[in-house]
Amino acid sequence: MLRFVPLAIALAVAGDMRPPQRVTVTAEDAGLQALPVHVGGRVARIAAGFRHQWPGVYFEAAFRGDRVTLRFADAVNEWRVSIDGAPPITIDRPGAADRTIAGLGSGTHHVRLDKVTESAAPALFGGFLVGRGDALPAPAPRRRQIEFIGDSSMAGYGARSERLDCTPEQVRATTDTADAFAALAAQQEGADYQVNAMSGRGLIRNIGGTAPAGPMVQLWPRTLPGEPAPFLDPAWQPQIVMLKLQADFVGFHPDARWPTLEALVADYAASYGRFLAQIRARYPRAVFLLWWFDTSGAPPDQAAMLHAAERRISDAAHAAGVRDLLFLPFPAAEFRATACHGHYGVEEQRRIADWLMRTIDAHPAFWDGH
Repeated sequence: MLRFVPLAIALAVAGDMRPPQRVTVTAEDAGLQALPVHVGGRVARIAAGFRHQWPGVYFEAAFRGDRVTLRFADAVNEWRVSIDGAPPITIDRPGAADRTIAGLGSGTHHVRLDKVTESAAPALFGGFLVGRGDALPAPAPRRRQIEFIGDSSMAGYGARSERLDCTPEQVRATTDTADAFAALAAQQEGADYQVNAMSGRGLIRNIGGTAPAGPMVQLWPRTLPGEPAPFLDPAWQPQIVMLKLQADFVGFHPDARWPTLEALVADYAASYGRFLAQIRARYPRAVFLLWWFDTSGAPPDQAAMLHAAERRISDAAHAAGVRDLLFLPFPAAEFRATACHGHYGVEEQRRIADWLMRTIDAHPAFWDGH
């Protein structure tokens, strides 16, 4: 892993008279206090800070004074920090280090830290630190909440790449959850959000094989996908839950469990219905949006099979008490998949966010649980 090298970045914006922000390193924490934090996404709170693994996690805080220190124990993730809406500063794989942003002026400030990459294992954000007496209350949670459950596209897999063939390191370096459609749409809607997504994970079958351990039905209940402890937060009650779970069918080949595609589709539909019932038990007022297959150009037999699966999922969800369920056929032919391994680049991610927001904005009652 790269060791941290002291870095100074001055941000100059035309017409902006705010003092430049400078990133420095400090090993000295005498007289510093931790800020109260508003957390977006699933984290495990421990004495040392916030353990995290799901993508799209973010932290917000407020303070007085001209500087704030960010504490990390994270050698694998890229982060993006912004103060008062200024252009963001990238912090890549900081390791066990403090980063201080200085030169902010003596007024009050808002800081936001976004996790950009996916994590193969948990890492730690130790929190924001300021001088004694400079702490302000954490920003209030947003009234709107939306949860995303899905795969690599939600996580922004390789979105900043301009090539299809990428090495694992190139994928890591170009993944951008914060600029992927889920986070973009949620922020435009003024909502807090969770991006509970992992590349290659399907509902019951992961990409390219049966993968008996680790599909989303097993990982979603967890605080951190790599550890069994369940996620428990009664304050998290999203009005909208969007699911994109289709990796099950990528690289399908017959095996003992699913000897035919029809067998996989039938198992998928039954499992999807049970999964929605499980989510509904936790979020009884949520509206469910399902990223679905566009069957307009599919062979008649496949279209009929998918329509039958849709009916089965819908029937099971309604039987479990789900009041509002909307299937969203995704018009894949309208989008160009030019990033790593056939994924969507940043511009297309923004267009997909617009596609999703058109549906949400056409149904304003979704935010009231209808």
